[in-house]
Amino acid sequence: MRLGNLILLGVFTLVVACSASSTETEPGADPNNPGDNPPTGIHPQPQPNKTETTFTAPCNAQTCGDVPSGLKKPRCKPQPVDCGWSEDTSVSYAPCEESKCGTAPGPETCPTGTTFKGNSCGSENDAACAWSTVCAPPPSTTPCKDSEGCGPKPEIGVVCKDGTTGDLACMQFDDGCKYQRTCE
Repeated sequence: MRLGNLILLGVFTLVVACSASSTETEPGADPNNPGDNPPTGIHPQPQPNKTETTFTAPCNAQTCGDVPSGLKKPRCKPQPVDCGWSEDTSVSYAPCEESKCGTAPGPETCPTGTTFKGNSCGSENDAACAWSTVCAPPPSTTPCKDSEGCGPKPEIGVVCKDGTTGDLACMQFDDGCKYQRTCE
């Protein structure tokens, strides 16, 4: 009889332990709404979701360092002493002949983990002609919970590199929800 009691006690303990761990919720979750009770420790994270960065030659990721947080349109450009980050406040742009900008920078301009999107040779705000290089972060992997966060979906066609058609998806970024291509 003692063995039977021990087994019963063991099963009861296991059931209580399992049910306690399955009802653990995030602090502040509504216990009356099961959809609002995510398990503790599971936090959907936007991946890696910074915004595009722009570098004005001769500046690059190495000479500029990390992008400071809080910039909505970060641009690293020559400053009086060295290269530095600031908000992109360009109000005018005029294309220049590539020969006026010198040798075009390549993917090595971009920070590790970003994608080289291209260069343009031009004059911003009536400054001298210089290369501007755009580097994009990897795509977000976290959809927005509410597609309304992106606003109305643009009615544009998305053509992928392989020639197929794609779409736009409302995805989570550090600064909110934005539409993102579903293919490269």
